[in-house]
Amino acid sequence: MADDKKVLMITVSGADGPGITAAFTRVMMEHNVEFIDIEQASLQNLLGLYFLLDLSSAANSEDSLIKDLLFEASQLNLTLNFRLFSPSEVKSPSHRNLHVLTHFGGTQAMAELSKILGEENVNIEMISSLTYNGSRAVEMTINVSGASSLARLKQRIMVKSRELNVDLALQKMEVYRKNKRLVFFDMDSTLLDMEIIDEMARRANVHREVARITQKAMRGELDFEESLIQRVALLKGLTVAELTALRDGICLSQGAKELAATLKWLGYKLVLVTSGFDFFSNYLKERLGFDFAFANRLEIKNGALTGRVAGKIIDAAQKARIVNQISHEQGILLDQTVAVGDGVNDALMLGQAGLSIAYNAKKGLDQVANGSLGKSRLMNILCLLGITEEDINEALASSQS
Repeated sequence: MADDKKVLMITVSGADGPGITAAFTRVMMEHNVEFIDIEQASLQNLLGLYFLLDLSSAANSEDSLIKDLLFEASQLNLTLNFRLFSPSEVKSPSHRNLHVLTHFGGTQAMAELSKILGEENVNIEMISSLTYNGSRAVEMTINVSGASSLARLKQRIMVKSRELNVDLALQKMEVYRKNKRLVFFDMDSTLLDMEIIDEMARRANVHREVARITQKAMRGELDFEESLIQRVALLKGLTVAELTALRDGICLSQGAKELAATLKWLGYKLVLVTSGFDFFSNYLKERLGFDFAFANRLEIKNGALTGRVAGKIIDAAQKARIVNQISHEQGILLDQTVAVGDGVNDALMLGQAGLSIAYNAKKGLDQVANGSLGKSRLMNILCLLGITEEDINEALASSQS
């Protein structure tokens, strides 16, 4: 762009209607003018349209262009304002570091979150809202290039979402809804609204002993592998008939069935990755139509548990390796993956994914996730992926036919 040329900013406002953008871009084309940037928003039939125009190759004078644009605005009963800039005044779009902040909240959430954005020197570039699954979702396109610490920004908004009990996700614009194709789910307290090992312990009358070992592991006194070995040892003698009765009565998390059906209908690959047990994960895989399931294998002899785990134990590190392995085998980039979990044991798995979602999570998991959903709100994952209510209704109707 030559230094003696100007850049023209025009803003158009008024009643929205079809053909408006076409009318103004036709004038630009006639004057051989290219736009540098463009944005349009419409709310309650009111239009806001913005063009930033490069006048360096204009076929006519800037006065002639402005005159024709003003005439077109008058014909359409719209208001047009303009301002000339020098090239040095124009901020290049490449200097922006855009993210999308999606939240399911009302005025209080908007006020609290926008306050944090202002304090962190983050500029809001666009806001839109829609009613989704019975609640309002607000999407904010934000420029974080002025923020001193993206990690601190994320931590603050995640803490605030937990305070307000508002579902929220922060995604980088470059990979925002970027053709996500592969979704990894934890099982217990994620797809299932229960902890299966606790129910097994109750049936074996060792719930107190199993809970004591679990607490020791949570305090860091035992690693996961050792705690699992000790807990499974206490389940020795539990019969296949008892396991089957438990399996047949497992409680899905609210929305899990509908979520899986919608994702499958839209062509996503679904993977169950759990540190729980294969007796239940294989059943859940078939029930929900998952493509893969990975779990610890209970050793069964003579119709009962031996109290041992067969094969390699799936711990936090192994869950993360499975995400990488399946992504590689399916030829899918990690940016195109989603991981959903609830506990510390899911942190490494979530850290691998392009979109990581802490569901009804234990405190601290949202520090490694870029999304947080409350209990019974699994279906909000679909909104974060840009899936419409029309898509959901069509998917569910198809799965029931």
